[in-house]
Amino acid sequence: PQSSKDEESNDKALIRADEQNQNNQTDIAHFYKGAVHEWDQTPPTALQLTLRAMKLSIIFAPVVTTSWLAMISSKFRRGVWYKWISNCLASSGAAFIKYGQWSSTRPDMFPMALCDALSELHNSAPAHSWNYTQEQVESSLDIPQGSLLEVFESFDRKPLASGSIAQVHKARLKNGQTVAAKVVHPRVAELIDMDFRLMTILASACDWIPGLRWLHVRDSVSQFSHTMAAQAHLNVEAHHLEVLNHNFRNWRHVRFPQPFFASPSLILETYEEGSIVTDILDVYDQEAREQGDGFQKGSDIIPLDLARFIVTTGLSLYLKMLFIDNVMHADLHPGNIMLNIQYPKPGSGKTDPKLGVCLVDAGMVAQLTEEESTTFIGLMTSLGEGDGRAAAEFAMRFSLDNNITQEQREGFIKDMENLFAEKCRGYGSNVDVGDVLTSILGLIREHHVRIDANYATLVINAMCVESLARRVCPSYNVLEAARPLLQAYRRMNFGSDGYTKISTSRQSKRMKRVMPFLLDRQKETRDKAFFKKIELQRSTRKRVARGGDEQKKK
Repeated sequence: PQSSKDEESNDKALIRADEQNQNNQTDIAHFYKGAVHEWDQTPPTALQLTLRAMKLSIIFAPVVTTSWLAMISSKFRRGVWYKWISNCLASSGAAFIKYGQWSSTRPDMFPMALCDALSELHNSAPAHSWNYTQEQVESSLDIPQGSLLEVFESFDRKPLASGSIAQVHKARLKNGQTVAAKVVHPRVAELIDMDFRLMTILASACDWIPGLRWLHVRDSVSQFSHTMAAQAHLNVEAHHLEVLNHNFRNWRHVRFPQPFFASPSLILETYEEGSIVTDILDVYDQEAREQGDGFQKGSDIIPLDLARFIVTTGLSLYLKMLFIDNVMHADLHPGNIMLNIQYPKPGSGKTDPKLGVCLVDAGMVAQLTEEESTTFIGLMTSLGEGDGRAAAEFAMRFSLDNNITQEQREGFIKDMENLFAEKCRGYGSNVDVGDVLTSILGLIREHHVRIDANYATLVINAMCVESLARRVCPSYNVLEAARPLLQAYRRMNFGSDGYTKISTSRQSKRMKRVMPFLLDRQKETRDKAFFKKIELQRSTRKRVARGGDEQKKK
């Protein structure tokens, strides 16, 4: 046991280390402005905008001409019209695809059925030609045309994957190092510029419609267009990767691709081995179905060491970015999470595989303010306490522009309290965090409560982490796992009502960032006990199953 003096010195050391970490980080928003300004496109002419508008009008004609039918027929709207919207966006270029992807994560603004239809836009986008890839790589590296293989030992013509902004190729340098080359699609920056100018005009018209004014569509389009403009320049993504790698430099099991060359149209980065986490889980699901011995899901047969690594690492990543870094990877869906499982060589004497996780596609990153992180953590503490009123108070702080009447405010609080009475009784009641957050977003949309983009990112990422944890280990509850941290945070930062912020000293604010380090061991102990219990349950099931088989044979 340490003395109180030793504990105090350790706390101060952690505070100093955290301050140094914060000082070393570059302001991402400031970097956006510099990067986008340096490679800004020439503004499109009136003729170009007119021609682009005419083309988009043709693409969206089926949606516009049938909008009257969608308004009166919910069957047509849900079964056909929403899919048409998704298809039209997919055919309209990077800006519309990305806006559709972003909209699919905003059930606070759009109906859930529409969000489900738009989620299909996350699938692979069309790839551009090999000739364009070769031209862009040679131009970015400033090497003569046709000399690509003088720099690279090999360069795969077929891309590994293609998104709305760029596609990724596998290549090998002359020194034998395997790298990933991410190449931007043709005319992406130019088309994004034109499309968002047109979208801004349309959004301004929407803000004049009384029924849509509360959405502040023009503000959301403006905010999103700024992020999209940055995404069109791959050097911005490279900067995101540098920041994230710096923040997780002491996490040996967590990686992000490391860029070593970047320009607006090309990133050369480390090639990360591994498989998409959902692909691995699909394999275990298939094995479970083929066994036919009572196991129905992959979660019943996945190795416990792997299950524990996935759920605990995923939650710890999220909590670190939220509590400590204030920099959040803005797209934590399972398709961007890769697992690297390295099995020991025969005869090495080792039996356990070496596990690692890599997060890819850092084109969108949310830089959180102190107020944003505090408010969202406050919402999560409300879920843990089963406090609907506090949750409503925090939700109404999700935007500075929430100009709602007292009557609307009281109605929102009442509905939130009713929701919590039904679905969220707090710690120890096995709260379905994903279901509760989805219901909260539904109430936000129903009561016209605004929510800014960073808060939407935090909510959706929390839902992604919770969904992944439930698939890997259905009985693992992320809220219970984070309980020590959330309870300590609530006591330190909020008053007895659970939502009134306490005026804290500078020292207390520093301690808030250090708190996860101090409580990590307590969380680790709880996780070990939980998975030990799961191991015993599996052993018991297997003994019962074997006993049944022997009885049948007799």
